[in-house]
Amino acid sequence: MTIDPATIEGQSLLERVKAILWRPQTTWDAIAAEPAETQQLYKGYALPLAALSGLCAAVGSLLFPWAAGGFSTRYTPADAVLGGVLHIALWLASIYIMARVTLALAPRFGSAANRVQAHKLAVYSSTAALLAGVFSLHPMLSWLAVLGLYSLGLLFIGLPRLMNTPDEKRAQFFAAIVGLTLAATLVLFIAMGSLRNAASALFAEIPMLQLTQQQPRAAAASIARETSDVEEHVRRYLRGGPTIDHTRLVEQMPETLPGGFRLETSSSATAMGTAQARGEYRNGDARIDVTIVDLAGDGAVVALTPVADVRENRFDADSYARAQRIDGRLYAEQVNRSGGSATYAVLGRGVALSAQGTDVTADQVRAAVETISIQRLERAFGD
Repeated sequence: MTIDPATIEGQSLLERVKAILWRPQTTWDAIAAEPAETQQLYKGYALPLAALSGLCAAVGSLLFPWAAGGFSTRYTPADAVLGGVLHIALWLASIYIMARVTLALAPRFGSAANRVQAHKLAVYSSTAALLAGVFSLHPMLSWLAVLGLYSLGLLFIGLPRLMNTPDEKRAQFFAAIVGLTLAATLVLFIAMGSLRNAASALFAEIPMLQLTQQQPRAAAASIARETSDVEEHVRRYLRGGPTIDHTRLVEQMPETLPGGFRLETSSSATAMGTAQARGEYRNGDARIDVTIVDLAGDGAVVALTPVADVRENRFDADSYARAQRIDGRLYAEQVNRSGGSATYAVLGRGVALSAQGTDVTADQVRAAVETISIQRLERAFGD
């Protein structure tokens, strides 16, 4: 089946999307022969699809909790809107980058260096990836975003038709376009992440938005009150002020812990204003995972989990769980002797510290926490 270029030129946005997805070969042939203006390609095709993707991302992040950097969190309305706008901007920028990369590399791979054709290729090949953004409406659908990889197939099919790429050089040209575009987009993504964090901090200073920004702290405390009596005191542990540098937290992980445990891996991240560091320690098959969390931002609720899990003090022949308040801090401990698992956590003043282990004893996870020292962390990071 062939498509007349005159016919495709009059297609609606939906018809063109369907055509490129379901009949890529014939649609690419028609697009190659179709006259086009670069500005209209973005305004009439890329922007609406990117806007749909950004809208779904904003609505999904606002209505449902999402996991990020080890946190499970809801976005504030201001952050959701900002995220959606940056989502759109990143997509449009990445498409433009792909077009520029394609145009610059074309002569190296025996292809035609045609500016309009390069932009056509970048815009229309991104169709599947842009549409995959609708799956950000709900966390349970997010895995379906893998369908967006079909855009790679569209790019591969379109190369010889729009850029006159020889068959023997198509694979290399394809790999070069994808690799350089991903590298440049990653740099842009990191820059936009910094911009988003700066904008979020600015929102916190705007009076009309302060209530929205403070809601996560109130929500975290509310959730805590509902889950157990111990967590009624959680609000006093949430720290105000700016987010700390997460790399400072990971620096608190010692190379060794009592019992012959050595640090295997460590990482740190900041998500929604909350800094967190993790360290994995091993001694043979025994493992201890240490977590340090700065109790600021709406991601801080993750630090409450080890304490909140202890709904009541209980003891039996095989296991026990207990929580208590000592010197203004909340301590929680859970041990399963037959399973060889143990957890020891402390919710301190502005910072939380926990150790969870497998094939370990209660004394070993307690020693891990005591070695790092909640008191020392409070002096460095707490209120």
